[in-house]
Amino acid sequence: MIQKKPAKHLHAKRTGSGIIIPGKCGPPPPVNNADTVQLTKKEYSTGERVEYICFNKYTLELRHPFSRYLTCQQGEWSGKIKCLKPCTVTVEIMNKRGIGLAYADQQKMFAPHDDHLTFACQRDKYSVGIALRQKCNDGVMALPKCV
Repeated sequence: MIQKKPAKHLHAKRTGSGIIIPGKCGPPPPVNNADTVQLTKKEYSTGERVEYICFNKYTLELRHPFSRYLTCQQGEWSGKIKCLKPCTVTVEIMNKRGIGLAYADQQKMFAPHDDHLTFACQRDKYSVGIALRQKCNDGVMALPKCV
């Protein structure tokens, strides 16, 4: 019995003139809540990489398998980029829960990922349940309640 070897696929990019250029990548793909640090080109060679930066108040995830770069490899972009969301708190939500910000300016009602906000009970109210200091985790923060 004759066994066929699997076909090798060579990635290529077709140009406007119909010429195929092996191993080239087009412009880098968009990434949620991020943009490229430098202006992008129409074409990249294998091994070239593009650096991304997260939008204001978002935090770049740098733990494996994430990075700040995407790399062109044989006509395909490789790598993973993730921007972690900040947490936001409104005066309306804090009033409903009987809390306010303990130390921060009442205008600073956001916390970047992995940062903390410390709350205080409003006058004549007492904390029930969770701690008054809470940590932001990718846009999610548990809020204490005072009654």
